[in-house]
Amino acid sequence: MDRKEIKHIADIAQIDFSDEELEKFEDSFIETMGLINKIREIETEELEETFRVIDAVNNLREDEVGESLTQEKAVENTVDSKYGYFNIVKFVE
Repeated sequence: MDRKEIKHIADIAQIDFSDEELEKFEDSFIETMGLINKIREIETEELEETFRVIDAVNNLREDEVGESLTQEKAVENTVDSKYGYFNIVKFVE
């Protein structure tokens, strides 16, 4: 892989490299692409698919339906409410 190809990939990814940055990055990028190509060569057709690579079990608790707050109770301690909802300041255009 040459510098022109690396620059092309960086352009596709919308990454702007100066010539100095590209020079520093070039060897690392070539090494990474070499590792990716080695991984691609691994034969996986006969392997069984897996979801987890360790024997961990899902230790999350089951969801339990509980009593919900009423709308009035939910907003009773807010500084400002409007039409029964939290009134927040819009700060994004």
